[in-house]
Amino acid sequence: MKGLRSYLQEKLNQKLPGKAAHIEAAPYRRVDFDKQELKDAKESGVLILFYIKESAPHIALMQRPTYDGKHSGQVSFPGGKRELIDETIIDTALREANEEVGIVIDDVDVIGQLSAVYIPVSNFHVSPVVGIVNYTPDFVIDNYEVEELIELKLSDLTGVKELELSKISLDNNVVLKTPSFIFNDKVVWGATALMLNELRWLLKEFQI
Repeated sequence: MKGLRSYLQEKLNQKLPGKAAHIEAAPYRRVDFDKQELKDAKESGVLILFYIKESAPHIALMQRPTYDGKHSGQVSFPGGKRELIDETIIDTALREANEEVGIVIDDVDVIGQLSAVYIPVSNFHVSPVVGIVNYTPDFVIDNYEVEELIELKLSDLTGVKELELSKISLDNNVVLKTPSFIFNDKVVWGATALMLNELRWLLKEFQI
């Protein structure tokens, strides 16, 4: 994990490929918004957590339950809306990851952030926080917030050569044909796909 940490920290301190990586994952919508458009957006933080499992680096995603809302059933990173108790957006990401999947906050080594992603349909401006723990977490799932934990082997992400087109049915009966990641039977699209694609771009030169 030391090599991965050093590599990622160096990449995260350089100019990020945000817009270009995001466009590749979301040609059906805009990916850049000005300050005026974002002034009333709700701040949100998610945690992209790297950890070791069976001697291989993994990251954790989760599938949200089916509910009456904009992101029902979608695959996402642990995270949520910034609250008054959160001094920074990093605090938001860590707190939410603790609440949703039981991450031990003090064990997470935060090494940077990916490019922020705006989600127009829910008016969230999401900051992806990147952190590492040097062990396999003992995940504790909040069944109200999380339908299923998805442990993604990092080599499965870096092995993706191009995104796949998937048909997504929205709650307004609109069907989108959008780039997505497919891991086993899980389709990852939308904001989470944008974040994953930027991460995939950053890891192109890393030898796992």
